[in-house]
Amino acid sequence: MSNQLRTPRIHKVITSPVGRLFHSGLFERFKIASVDREFTVLRARAAADVAGTDVDAFLRELDTPESVDSGMRDSISEALYSHRDARARFQRISDEWNQHFWNGQVSTVDERNELETKRREAGGQWVSPQKTFKFLSKAGWIDIVDFSIPDPASTIEDWSDLSPETVYGAPESIPDVHSSETMQGPETREYLLRFPSPSNFIDDEAYARVYEPWDAPESQPLPTLIFGTGLAMACDVMEYWTEEEYVGRRLAPAGCRVILPIPPWHGRRERTGFYTGEPYLAKMPVSAVELYEAQAAEIAVLTKWARDRGAPRVGVGGISMGGIVSMFVTSYADVWPESMRPDFALPVAASADVSELLFESSLTEILGVTAALREAGWNVDNMAALDDLLTTPSIPGIAPDEIYPVGGLADDMTKYGTLRQTLDEWDVPAANRLEWDCGHFGVTLRAMRTDEFQTFAREAIGGR
Repeated sequence: MSNQLRTPRIHKVITSPVGRLFHSGLFERFKIASVDREFTVLRARAAADVAGTDVDAFLRELDTPESVDSGMRDSISEALYSHRDARARFQRISDEWNQHFWNGQVSTVDERNELETKRREAGGQWVSPQKTFKFLSKAGWIDIVDFSIPDPASTIEDWSDLSPETVYGAPESIPDVHSSETMQGPETREYLLRFPSPSNFIDDEAYARVYEPWDAPESQPLPTLIFGTGLAMACDVMEYWTEEEYVGRRLAPAGCRVILPIPPWHGRRERTGFYTGEPYLAKMPVSAVELYEAQAAEIAVLTKWARDRGAPRVGVGGISMGGIVSMFVTSYADVWPESMRPDFALPVAASADVSELLFESSLTEILGVTAALREAGWNVDNMAALDDLLTTPSIPGIAPDEIYPVGGLADDMTKYGTLRQTLDEWDVPAANRLEWDCGHFGVTLRAMRTDEFQTFAREAIGGR
């Protein structure tokens, strides 16, 4: 098949011998230093989605000073027209995509592959317009998150008495799960699942992308890994989704099914006026609990969906933000019905204490979350009132020998040292842990590049 979905060139470069250049503390520092500029461009794009081609509306969305000179206004106007065209093209292609994948319009796999390629190319031009708005990355007057931090007193009154077993419990009812038409990836059969989110806090449609061996019969029972992605990933709206390549398309051909849930407020679930993942940052700490609760409930649905298809073994995992979600699932899975309960967990670059992240992580500091919380009146002491909802308990809900964590010993973003203490408390065997001497971004690079991670993940999926 000549036009099957292909691995993007950038991933081939990263996983080639040249990619070893990224294995350094220097790259880690460079990546950290570039975060604020990257998010500035994303915030500009989100404002442009609302403003259209109106420069004044764009500036109001960004709450910018009135003294923007005429040259800058002309540059903004040109960028807005370009962005409008990119967004309109993506919407046209997406409408056609929906007809072929969800609404029954007859098509071949070849035709669907071609349409998917066009959709993701157009999506990248829309949601990650680094060229279009790059000139604003050093403007200095764009806040990279549109914060709306809730008041501590009222939040603590509303949330502190909630039981984590209730918040992170299984959904009360299971929605119908619908499958899209299929595509052919590199040695993979790929399709989408969608269903109404069973969350008590988020009311939208949940999506997940599925990867299976291309040559496996559709009725064949397959061990399944449900793996959550990291913060600000636009997922399959863009051509390059890292977890798709090093998890979905690497593991599935070896004889398993991989499901990549699309988190609330990300990718297909993005809210207009916010970039992918921004609402998670904007309303901390409430938004953290809302996202973790929603994705945990959705993982329960996906676990049952996999079991209904005969999966002999189902696990939950994820990286960074997705890893945090997998830790909460791991913590409370024992209160879920057996049909929804994962057999194993694979948390990567995760955290066991979100309260700590909000005040001590280098990433939340760079993104302005810590300063916004303090300005709203939050501190370490009053945040402790929400510890039951933001930290993992002392006993896991999955057997310790079925927990397979991956972490960076120098990870200051998700505080692997604290997670390590929790793993010790949980009695997770040392043989089950994969640890690298690197920081947060280094963990991602090693997971992407090394056979060590692939072997480790396959052993977790298969069971030791």
